[in-house]
Amino acid sequence: MSPSCNSWLFHFDASPLCGYTQRVVLEVTKYGHPVLRAKGKRIERVTPEIRELAASMLETMHAEDGVGLAAQQVGHALMLTVIDVSSSERPSQLIIDGESLDIATSMPLVLLNPRLSKPEGEQIASEGCLSIPDVNAEIRRAEKVTVRATGLDGKELVFDCTGLLARAAQHEVDHLNGILFVDRMDAATRVSLAGKLKKMQKETLAKLAKTPKPRRTLAPTKSGLVRS
Repeated sequence: MSPSCNSWLFHFDASPLCGYTQRVVLEVTKYGHPVLRAKGKRIERVTPEIRELAASMLETMHAEDGVGLAAQQVGHALMLTVIDVSSSERPSQLIIDGESLDIATSMPLVLLNPRLSKPEGEQIASEGCLSIPDVNAEIRRAEKVTVRATGLDGKELVFDCTGLLARAAQHEVDHLNGILFVDRMDAATRVSLAGKLKKMQKETLAKLAKTPKPRRTLAPTKSGLVRS
């Protein structure tokens, strides 16, 4: 998500990203690129390439003043996202086994193969997206969700979240399934933004047409993916 929703990105244990893991700022994929509509492939093993990609996604999100980033947004159709709500004033809760954790010390999170369940309540608030710059809209989301994912240490993470963190999780998991926040807009908003989105899509496709080679993606054997 973009800073229009206030900054956020999250990760329980930063240690797997420390040491010699390379971090670079990646190009953020823009609206109209086919990869944004691609469902991410499940990550079966945490390889050095996955760690490197996660580290670069964190670096990219921070450089862009974003609050969340999915692998599709940097050209990889993988089930990998990063989120951090620690710098936002908007309320969030992260709950494990009934205990609410401190958001500041719990961020950022790196989530592999995340799944959402048990949606409760409703919240309506402004959202934006780094892949769709200068576009914001009021989006309806669940107020609380349960997240089940794998961390970079290969261990399962299960937690409940509310507020902005719940919104972040829903926005990013949508990305991993090829769903964009514009798909969640009401009909009137979509109509009002149709021209802007069409222009953005046209510009992205024109840029792709001039690119000599397609964006490189991680090979299955290196990314930890199981070949289909």
